Amino acid sequence: MRRLAVIAAAALALVSCKTAATTQAPVASAPTPGIAGIRISEPYRPVGGPAALKEFVADVSADEKGGECQVTRTSGSGATVVSAFYPARGASRLQVALTFDSTGHLIRYAEFRGPPPTIPRGLRLGPTTVDSVFRDNEARNRSTIITLDYGGDRGTAMNRGGGRPTTAITGTVREIERLDQLGPPTARLERMRKLCGV
Repeated sequence: MRRLAVIAAAALALVSCKTAATTQAPVASAPTPGIAGIRISEPYRPVGGPAALKEFVADVSADEKGGECQVTRTSGSGATVVSAFYPARGASRLQVALTFDSTGHLIRYAEFRGPPPTIPRGLRLGPTTVDSVFRDNEARNRSTIITLDYGGDRGTAMNRGGGRPTTAITGTVREIERLDQLGPPTARLERMRKLCGV
């Protein structure tokens, strides 16, 4: 279960990287150690502008009851990913991940609302298996994902899965992090930092 949580956190970070950089699907373009070949969702095109931001509604609410933190330090770049699982890591319905660069500056915020994918006991992990588990989870469950890329000044929010069309918005970090209908993310970020002591 812990290994899947690390994979889910890495995949969530991958989504935030790819959605912030382009308007294409969050698909890894080059193999990445540990999560090579994971394709998390079908293509989507986020919309921007004041009207789109105002009309967007998160399909999955953020329930911040409880909270369990996990810190992962990456090799090479020296980045640190701090994740909070609500209500707990083994049964999360909300996950928030903060990525800090090697100097301790916050560079990325990623939030996943909804049931996380689970890998059945005894199933061997590999790129195809992980991709299949993520796709199965997406087909069965609706999720809301919010990402903020501070370096690129780009934020996105999307609803996907559960047999319904993907809806997504994009804007500057300031526009997305302050949307009241999302929480707002800036307030959740501060509560999560306090919970995890970062």
